[in-house]
Formats: sequence, structure tokens, C-alpha cells
Amino acid sequence: MPKFEDISVGQWVETSTPITRQLILEFSRVIGDDNPVHFDERFARDQTFFRRCVAHGMISASLITASLGSQLPGHGTILLSQDLKFLSPVYPDDTVTVRLEVLEKEEVTQKIKLKTTVVNQKGTLVIDGHVWVMQRLPKIHAYQKP
Repeated sequence: MPKFEDISVGQWVETSTPITRQLILEFSRVIGDDNPVHFDERFARDQTFFRRCVAHGMISASLITASLGSQLPGHGTILLSQDLKFLSPVYPDDTVTVRLEVLEKEEVTQKIKLKTTVVNQKGTLVIDGHVWVMQRLPKIHAYQKP
């Protein structure tokens, strides 16, 4: 894991992930979301404005947090807040690319703000947002009266 002082404003990483039907099914099982918009083509065509099945939006959002914990800042990262705007759907068999870019660093608190974007294989912006993270939680000392 890079040290706080080794991370610089403007630094970025990207990671691409295929969104397979199997991934959508496994994600649904884990979170308990069996909404037919994710699995039933007829329902999605007839009952939604998507006109076809879509992946859960939180799959792409989860890929952001995965990149935070594994790439930038890396292992030990603690997510403090996340702002997301879901702009376009992700369909089964799309490939999404997560991009994290360091926007600012707070030296005193050791917090880092990153821009977070997800685009599909066509370059369409799927998610736009930002996060505040810390690389690790500070040690908490119990208050003791003097």
C-alpha cells in the first residue's frame, strides 16, 4: 500500500470488468434483489423504459470500492463517503471501466478525495461521482479523566 505522502493529486488508475449474466445472477443472490428487470427479458421489454434487462447499478458502484481497496489508495483503504450519479444503464455483456483520480489531499486528517467514473465499452458515462477515503483508521484512544 502506498503511503499517504506517496499519493499525488492527479494520480489515476483504471480497471475494466466484463458484466456477465453470471455476475449479475451471483450479485442478485448475495444481496437478495430478484427484480425481474435484471433477469426477465419480456418484463424488461414490456414494463421498463430500458426495453431490455439491465445490471444492478450497485454492481458498477461496487467495482469503484473494489478499485479503491485494491489499487488507489490500496489495501487498508476506508471509505468515508461516496457520491454517485447513475447516468446510463449497464447491460449484460457490457464491459465497464472504473477510473479513480486523486482530486485533493488533506494533510492534517490524512483524507483523500477521488473523482470516480464508470464508462461502458462505448465510452458512455455510466456513473459519475466522488469519494472521500482514508488509508487506514486512526488509532482511537479511550478518554481517561486526569
